[in-house]
Amino acid sequence: MNTKPLFLSMALAITPIAFMATAQADILSTGPNAKVLTKASAPKHGDSMSSVAKRFGQAQRVKTSKGKITKRNPRITRWDYPKLSVYFENSHVIHSVVKR
Repeated sequence: MNTKPLFLSMALAITPIAFMATAQADILSTGPNAKVLTKASAPKHGDSMSSVAKRFGQAQRVKTSKGKITKRNPRITRWDYPKLSVYFENSHVIHSVVKR
């Protein structure tokens, strides 16, 4: 059995997957004051509330989850800024969302 075609097809199938794992993206904000927001400019997963407050200032709006707080149901807090929303689990960042 000739294995060269098999190895070639496997190599062609795996190559795009290897490139996708190393891809990075920038988030583009459009409008009159358009600018590119990078990962470095947004709060990272695991940052504390105090470090986010030092870097971005006081949030325009703070929204906290309701209900009983347990280990399985931690407190989720959202801080809204003009172009960004930051979600915290207890006191650490779990997600950042850029607004349009």
